[in-house]
Amino acid sequence: MDNSEKGLLRLNRLHINAAAEMLTRSFWNYPVSTYAYPNELVRKKCLPYFFQHILYYCTKYGEVYAISTEIEGIAAWLPSDQFIMTMWRLLRSVPIPVFFNMGYKSALRMKPLSDHIDGVHRRMAPFRHWFLQILGVDPPHQGKGYASALVRPMLARLDQEKLPCYLETIDPRDVPIYEHLGFQIVDASTVSGIGLTSWAMLRMTE
Repeated sequence: MDNSEKGLLRLNRLHINAAAEMLTRSFWNYPVSTYAYPNELVRKKCLPYFFQHILYYCTKYGEVYAISTEIEGIAAWLPSDQFIMTMWRLLRSVPIPVFFNMGYKSALRMKPLSDHIDGVHRRMAPFRHWFLQILGVDPPHQGKGYASALVRPMLARLDQEKLPCYLETIDPRDVPIYEHLGFQIVDASTVSGIGLTSWAMLRMTE
């Protein structure tokens, strides 16, 4: 992807702390955040490290883009052969202190959700594709079209490459936003024992 032509900044490890802080603000009340970290003091301390581990992984195995150096919003993408965060890949990409600071109990709480989401992903998209791992915009900049600006260049690239794109969300308010971008719901299921519903969405090439 030509970053300058598309007007996006490709992030590297040097941007991760700032991007994780932005995602913490963006996803502060996201159902996964409140489920994993119900105590707000713990959430404030640990949630940035949760996003750091995603960003470290995606900068190594995928592509992460921001609107600008101000990190008003980011989109992180993974190719389909790298979306499973195996222990070996995590150890190769994420600094060990990040794991400790995420919170062991919260990681255990999230495991059934992660397993469910990964299982649906394997079932609904068993072909080559790109995965929109995370899309977030800083609250002061939401409603300005930044989410669309972050996603559309990759979608145009995937149309050229004839590759589908897959994502999931736990927030029903996200569904119409992604539908507007051409995604369709391919699965909606509630995670047993947790009560959170995951919407799997797929966008085929145009």
